[in-house]
Amino acid sequence: MSKGRSLLAEAFDRHQSGGFDEADCLYRHILSGEPAEEEALHRHGLLVAQLGRLEEADRLLARALALDPRATEAAVNHGKILRALRRPEDAAHRYRQALALSPALLAALEGLGHAEREAGHAEAAAGAYGRAALLGTGAAVLHQWGIALDGLGRPEAAAQALRRSARLDPTVPSVAVRLASILERLGCESEAAGWYRRALVLQPGRSEVRAALTLDTESRE
Repeated sequence: MSKGRSLLAEAFDRHQSGGFDEADCLYRHILSGEPAEEEALHRHGLLVAQLGRLEEADRLLARALALDPRATEAAVNHGKILRALRRPEDAAHRYRQALALSPALLAALEGLGHAEREAGHAEAAAGAYGRAALLGTGAAVLHQWGIALDGLGRPEAAAQALRRSARLDPTVPSVAVRLASILERLGCESEAAGWYRRALVLQPGRSEVRAALTLDTESRE
C-alpha cells in the first residue's frame, strides 16, 4: 500500500472511531500533498459536515465531484449537504446527477423527492417518491409520497401510499391522522374513524384528533 493510501486508511479509521480532530488533521495533510485526491476530498467533506462546517463540506464535495463526476456516492452525499444548507435546487441537481449514472439508486430517488418538495415542486417530488416506492422504499418516504399526492388532488392514490406506510411502520400517529382525514373526505367514514382511533392509541393527548373522531361519529348517527 502506498503512503498516501495508508494515510487515507488511517484517517478513515480515526474518522469512523470518533477521533474527529485526528482525522481532520490527517485529511488535511493528505490534501496538502495531493489536492486532487478525490476520495480524501469526499471523506473530509463528510467529516466536516458531521462537525457542522457545512459550507466547507460543500466546497470539498464540489471539488471531489469536479474531479470525478461519476462518483455517485459523493453526488448523493453532496445533495444531503446542500439540503442542509437550504439549497434544494442545487441538491436536486446532484441527485439527478447520481440517478443519471444509477437510475435505481434508492438514496438518490429519496433525496430527490425531499429536495423537490423543499423547493416547492410538488409534482416532481411525487414522481421521485413514486419511483422510490416501486423500488421498496421505507415508511417515511411513503408517508411523504402520500402527502405529495394529496396536495396534487389525488386522494385515492394518497390513501394507498399512506396505508403502505402504516403497514411498514404502524407506530407513527401523523400517518394515521393524515390517512383518516383523507378517508373522511372520500366519504369512507367508518375506515376514517378506525384510523383516528389508532392515532389516539399512539398519541392519546391529541385533542384535535379526539374532536375529529367525535364529529365523524356524530355525522354517522
